[in-house]
Amino acid sequence: MIDIQTVNQIKQSSIAERIQVIEIILQSLKNDIKQAPVKLNGKKFKPFKVRTFSLGGEVHVDRDELYSERG
Repeated sequence: MIDIQTVNQIKQSSIAERIQVIEIILQSLKNDIKQAPVKLNGKKFKPFKVRTFSLGGEVHVDRDELYSERG
């Protein structure tokens, strides 16, 4: 639980000090999120990996030549 005396002390501090407290709390949350596995509907979260692939090179088509072969 949060100590009321600590909250009052934070309220009376300067804006810069309050921002510093917020930054410390956010960094703590980031560290906890990295360490805790996320579960969705009882399933363990699995990171999504994207595989890169090539669709090949550009294809240049000469329409006149293509249609001339058809007759």
